[in-house]
Amino acid sequence: MSKLFFIFLFFLNLTCIGQSIKELQEDLKNAKSDSQRMSLYYELSSKYQFNDNDKAISYAEQLLELAKNKKDTTNIVYGKAMIAHSYYNLGALDKALKINLEAYEIAKDFENEKLIDYIITHLALIYDEMGNYSKALEYYRYNIQYAKENNLPQDQMIGLLNIADMYVRMEEYDSAEYYAEKAIEFEEESEEYIRSIAYINYGVALEKNNDFDKALIYLLRGLEIQYTSDADYAAISEAYLTISNIYVKKNQYKNALQFADSSINSAKKSESNYYLRKGYELRSSIHKTLGNPIKAYNDLKNFVDTNDKIYSEQTTEKFLELQELYEAKQREAEINILKQERQLSKESITQKNIVIIGSLIILLLLALSLAVYISRNRLKQKALTLLNSQNKEIEERNFQLGEMTEELKSQKEEIETHRDQLSEAYSKLEKRNQDVTDSINYAQKIQNSLLPDLKIIKKALPESFIFYKARDIVSGDFYWFHQKSVNGKEIKFIASIDCTGHGVPGAFMSMIADSLLSQVIIELDFSQPAEILTEMDRRLRIMLKQDGSYGNDGMEIGLCAIEDDKLQFSGAGHKLIYFENRELNIIKDNRYSIGESFISHQKMKFTNHRISIDSPKMFYLFSDGIQDQFGGSKDKKLGIKRLRRNLNSIHQETIRMQERHIKEMVENWKGTEEQVDDMLLIGFRLS
Repeated sequence: MSKLFFIFLFFLNLTCIGQSIKELQEDLKNAKSDSQRMSLYYELSSKYQFNDNDKAISYAEQLLELAKNKKDTTNIVYGKAMIAHSYYNLGALDKALKINLEAYEIAKDFENEKLIDYIITHLALIYDEMGNYSKALEYYRYNIQYAKENNLPQDQMIGLLNIADMYVRMEEYDSAEYYAEKAIEFEEESEEYIRSIAYINYGVALEKNNDFDKALIYLLRGLEIQYTSDADYAAISEAYLTISNIYVKKNQYKNALQFADSSINSAKKSESNYYLRKGYELRSSIHKTLGNPIKAYNDLKNFVDTNDKIYSEQTTEKFLELQELYEAKQREAEINILKQERQLSKESITQKNIVIIGSLIILLLLALSLAVYISRNRLKQKALTLLNSQNKEIEERNFQLGEMTEELKSQKEEIETHRDQLSEAYSKLEKRNQDVTDSINYAQKIQNSLLPDLKIIKKALPESFIFYKARDIVSGDFYWFHQKSVNGKEIKFIASIDCTGHGVPGAFMSMIADSLLSQVIIELDFSQPAEILTEMDRRLRIMLKQDGSYGNDGMEIGLCAIEDDKLQFSGAGHKLIYFENRELNIIKDNRYSIGESFISHQKMKFTNHRISIDSPKMFYLFSDGIQDQFGGSKDKKLGIKRLRRNLNSIHQETIRMQERHIKEMVENWKGTEEQVDDMLLIGFRLS
């Protein structure tokens, strides 16, 4: 949901927006008083908040420095608030929070409630962005109360929308919808732009709560206003993205693709990497469902590139903060060196004074010795002895000064060497970190793009659970789900899939498996599991060019098609087991996988099994990852028999208890052993 613009709205209430930057800069050159200069620094900083935060900080710092010299506490607060605002825009949240809290400590003793409200608004946004939602909520509610007491309906609307946005990110969609709906109550008293954002945000909240028709109404209202005023392309991109999501959930993929395209185009215009990233991710998923694996892959690559760009920007900001800290430490060290050098210089001057005084004493003694040479001869000898002693001491001190100077030079050179080494090491570390992060992000997105939403599965099969544990970051195992209507009957398809390999190769095969399932079930409208697997096998062999060869690429699948009164199953390397009246039943699979090559495979068909749902039954689909796990007291495989015994002991428990038991069983058996394979087990009860 759109949020960042709200801080600008509060900000614009505080500043003059009539003059251009050039006019303000010309006025600054001709300013005759400090109060004029402070006002112009403030206005220039506010102008640059929209396009150049570095310049905004520069003018705000000049305002702050002049305000400190004049002991003008109000402008000190404004200066700090402006600097904090710019750091917030740059994403330096820790700095923004620190400086804003300093401003708040000064401002809370003022009677300027509008200024305090602005600072608190900013604190709320910072805490919200940092994920400290309880603190953010506290400050948002203060904003709403202030707006209510001062009869500011538009500001009330803004505060309510901020809270709604926060609840969306917390995935508390009922609360998000409640606050967005409350905000809409102020639509008649708000400007068009804010009203359009309110409609879009309300539409987003409704979509999250699966109220699709109502969501479309408000999203389209928001877009209509956007195109009749100054367009905010980030908000437009979000609206199109949400509409595309709605059509995906309605299985209207061509409409979804059209709006995903519009979202990406708008995100490019707004230069919003956040919405561009989400647009590529959604469009990749749509292309995958429509059977366009090349386009899906290209969008997935664009998603990864955009994600890397966002990460790079965040990393650069962190690096600049570390560099600033390092330079501060270096300046402190250099200051200490200069202090020591000044101390040495003072000691050198003292030595020179000793020499001068000594010389005067010599002259005096010589004069006295000439006058009273005979009577004062002994005194002369004593003076000469004293002089020699002092000269030796001076020489020793000079020698020590020389050594200390050399040592200081050596220390300075060593500091510079350490600095260069630190800089080089940091650069290498950043490069390695970037490489690792790129790989992790790429792998994670492939995995996440394949898996269906668990909430959708839970809604369709309320008594179900999925235990899923990848061996590596990504997995060759995955689960698949789709629901469609055939001849007026609702059919739910659920499958366990185990693809060749682990890691990225397994993830690639998973993507192909997901695409094949979508093509055969959604596009070609196959409904019988055995026919689906047969067609998948044919298509995979063509894709991988395996006809007549002995390749190892393939996938094992257990596929169920569930209707009200029956379940159909077909397995390629995966069995189905179920319990009825405490009795274990095993539905055997065909002992070959999709895409496997061997004698007479070209004519091989898969077997279709039908089970009536005339009494409660507990079903389980699983890959071989759990049973192949080593562990236990004798370091053996868990094995299929032990797995079945465990399922037999828990199948009458609640779904939540079964899921917890499977997790505990795997962890207890595995102990300190490494996980040997990806793990997947799907359980669901039908009655």
